[in-house]
Amino acid sequence: MILRVLLFGLLLCLNLPTQAQNRAITTNKPLIDTSVHEKGLFNGRFSSGLEGKVEEAKKFKEDSKAFIESLGVKDLGKKIVKTAKKKLQPRDEYAGIKTEHKLGNYGSGVRMTVEEVHVVKYVEDEALSPYSQEISIFDPAQSRVVSIPLRDAKNAQICHGPFKKYVNQKLIEEGFYYMGVKDGRWENYSSENELENKVYYEKGFTAGSFIHYYDASKKKIQEVIPRFYGKIRGTYYAFYPNGSLKEDGRLDDSVKVGRWREYHEVGSGGRLKKEWKYGKDKFDTTEPLLIQERDQQSKIIFQTKEPISQHKPTNLPPMDTEDDEDSEEDDSTKEANLVRTDLASIYQPFLSIHTPADFHPALSTGFINTPQTPPDFVF
Repeated sequence: MILRVLLFGLLLCLNLPTQAQNRAITTNKPLIDTSVHEKGLFNGRFSSGLEGKVEEAKKFKEDSKAFIESLGVKDLGKKIVKTAKKKLQPRDEYAGIKTEHKLGNYGSGVRMTVEEVHVVKYVEDEALSPYSQEISIFDPAQSRVVSIPLRDAKNAQICHGPFKKYVNQKLIEEGFYYMGVKDGRWENYSSENELENKVYYEKGFTAGSFIHYYDASKKKIQEVIPRFYGKIRGTYYAFYPNGSLKEDGRLDDSVKVGRWREYHEVGSGGRLKKEWKYGKDKFDTTEPLLIQERDQQSKIIFQTKEPISQHKPTNLPPMDTEDDEDSEEDDSTKEANLVRTDLASIYQPFLSIHTPADFHPALSTGFINTPQTPPDFVF
């Protein structure tokens, strides 16, 4: 019996190092029964109610994606991310055109004016609209922004991009130019930095204006009807199919006012055909008057006898009459007689007392030879 116990102890001692060595060498992870998660907590003895929802969520996502694609929308999430990462416009570009910064100044004292403007940097980027009658450029000789006719725009520094104007170090105007014409929002401020006016433009025309075209591709403009704050107000333009100006004038709430001109379809911008004069505003009911008319050779075939500004009112009497001239002559004669009478009364005592012989001694003694100084030079 004792021998058996000793042998069992010996075998046990030999088996322990072998098990320890096997545990040190083994790198396999113990197997885990993952089915317990599907059954629920505590091997299904406690349920949260969420078992099996993973497969339902995957199936719902796939069905939703298939429905969105059936509507013709693909990669919706990617498009949103792409829009959010839109590339910002470089500071030296406006509407994709390279610009160059210019600084002009003129005036002095409280009228010292500074203009901060951008101009087109490269000549090949200059693509002026043929419908622009005048464009704004920066003139280095005058150090300021000026307006010139479109035909004189060769080799000019055309305004393009942001613009700001300061007077006495105070901002009074700001906006944007697009190839020499106003674009975007333009604002004017008072000397107290109060907003006085705000107008929106679209490449030279008032934003919201009605633009009619000759072609379906909308490249040939037929007419531009201005609209300002919901009313037909501003400068109206009509063009020939070749782009030359046909007619222009101002509208005040859809009523023609001021000067209106019609042009022949020849030359740069056309030649003057007719010129009309309408009332000063929409309340003026004066009949329109034809000022002049010219033929295609620019020869005047009709013109009013004299400019309207020089017309004299017919209900006023003449400035000068014969009665007035006679009265003026009588008045001048009476004044002359009075002067002679006064001079005679002053010098009569002296002439009656002194004879020509004793006249010179009297002068030498200073009797009446006191120097007479003009009133302006009295000492």
